[in-house]
Amino acid sequence: MTAKLRWLAGHLEEALCAAIMTFMAGLGFLNVVTRYLGYSLAYTEEVLVMLMVWLTMFGAAVGFKRGNHLAMSFLRDRCPESVRSGLDLLNLLLTLGTLTAVIYLCLAYQLPDEILMDTRTSALDIPTWYYTLAIPVGGASVMIRASEAYLRGLARRGEAA
Repeated sequence: MTAKLRWLAGHLEEALCAAIMTFMAGLGFLNVVTRYLGYSLAYTEEVLVMLMVWLTMFGAAVGFKRGNHLAMSFLRDRCPESVRSGLDLLNLLLTLGTLTAVIYLCLAYQLPDEILMDTRTSALDIPTWYYTLAIPVGGASVMIRASEAYLRGLARRGEAA
């Protein structure tokens, strides 16, 4: 059982992305079929948009974990190893700082306002904070995976030295 939990902890974002994508594809397909039959499930678009926000945040975490995020590496790759190590640390610190600020602003201002004002979607009457909650949860996930990727890079450089 612990091996399965260890795998899930290491691949949580991938599993969530796969589940969300599968559900979104099924819901989108159902929407197309029902429209063809003369019915409309247009209100499900709110669910698809909400899930896309969550998918984006978890997908960003997967990108950082795998080192597949957008990077301007032209100059970095031409620097000596010692400079590259410093640039990698700067990259991590800027990533963590930006996400910390975004998460703080979301938790301090956006989420409380949405909950206090009880803002809801127009068709399904879903609280909008369900969408917004993706920012701190996904942001924390990105911070964890970016830190793990940095530490893996340090370990690899240590082995190469």
